[in-house]
Amino acid sequence: MHGVIADTDRIQMPIIDKTTVDDAIGYVIKKYPGITIDKESSLIAVNHEIVPLKKVLQANDTVSLFPPIGGG
Repeated sequence: MHGVIADTDRIQMPIIDKTTVDDAIGYVIKKYPGITIDKESSLIAVNHEIVPLKKVLQANDTVSLFPPIGGG
């Protein structure tokens, strides 16, 4: 059984002028230090559109993280 780190599927955070996706990921990591996010190999979407880490967020944007998956 896996341990629960965040116990939620949503995290609310304040958005200020020029808050980026990278800032949002940093916020999550700081709030939940047990979470590991590989920013370079994960797909990151804002409102269902894949975006770069430098994307500036707006109020009510939804950021989704898709970790890398292996297969073969």
